[in-house]
Amino acid sequence: MGNTGSSSGRPHHDDTVDYGHLSPQGVYTGPRDWNHPVVTQLIIDRKLAPFYRPLEDYNDDWDDDQILAARKDLPDSDSTISDLPAARPDPRDTPKPSLAPKRTTTLKEPSRCPEAALYRGAVECPICFLYYPPNINHSRCCDQAICTECFAQIKRAEPTTTHLVSEPAACPYCVQDNFGIVYTPPSWRAGIGSEGMTPPSWADPVRSQQSVPGPSYTHKRRRKSFGHDSPEVVTTDQIRPDWEAKLAAIRAAVTRRAN
Repeated sequence: MGNTGSSSGRPHHDDTVDYGHLSPQGVYTGPRDWNHPVVTQLIIDRKLAPFYRPLEDYNDDWDDDQILAARKDLPDSDSTISDLPAARPDPRDTPKPSLAPKRTTTLKEPSRCPEAALYRGAVECPICFLYYPPNINHSRCCDQAICTECFAQIKRAEPTTTHLVSEPAACPYCVQDNFGIVYTPPSWRAGIGSEGMTPPSWADPVRSQQSVPGPSYTHKRRRKSFGHDSPEVVTTDQIRPDWEAKLAAIRAAVTRRAN
């Protein structure tokens, strides 16, 4: 997606947006049946949160080492395909990430992985129960947080030969039709689209050791909902624009059989 030889001096982030990814990070291991070019462009346009690697748990008192130790392991490429979220240990049976770093290193973690600062004030997604940077998607109707991987799983029910309609997907929280999200990106930019911009000071390896404040982001609760056709909204239909063609194909098949 990006040019690894970019003159921007940030080759490691040429395929990321605001330190998040353009592809899922293993929360779900089932078929990825959404339109990938559409989702990628929405992330690049900052209308949909990137696919961030989630944390299994989070505590405001953790340092960078502890935050990085809590990151969810990425699945193996040969993992068993399933429509359910990737298996996670029951938090009641699993100890919290140790207050001591899991590994020792001669470098301070912020120097090697400044992205740890992203997770300050992490927000839990109520669907997968994993934690993400605070710049997370929110439902257009009831303003509830939802990560991009969970959002991508929500879709219309597939039409069948006995059910020739396709109702819009409903909000998993308030059950309002035409589910969609609104995303407010952070004030800084990094990766794709940040060419010519000054990197955030907290991401600088040298300044990050000089008590430079990390990224700040505060979500203000909305007093009103957005309509599903508002320009700020991304609906589930937008990332699966072929739903009408599928419905038409089923109806056409039924008509042929009737004749």
